[in-house]
Amino acid sequence: MSEVPESRIEIDALGARCPIPVQRVRRALKDAPEGAVVVLVGDDPESRHDIPALLHRLGLAPPSVTESSGTFTFVIVNTAPPE
Repeated sequence: MSEVPESRIEIDALGARCPIPVQRVRRALKDAPEGAVVVLVGDDPESRHDIPALLHRLGLAPPSVTESSGTFTFVIVNTAPPE
């Protein structure tokens, strides 16, 4: 039995400022299948607020966020949050 590979979309938003990272995530999620993982890497500090706010408005689970040397990595799963 073979497993279906996980759909993963990577977005490089380094150097991009608001609203570009949010627009790129919104576009990726619109085209992504249910359960797809979207990974955004960026350095706009406003994204720490903007990306979770976008996901909340879309009814999606909050992202996993890590930060290293001013670079933020958001891991977003295209599914609704658990109830």
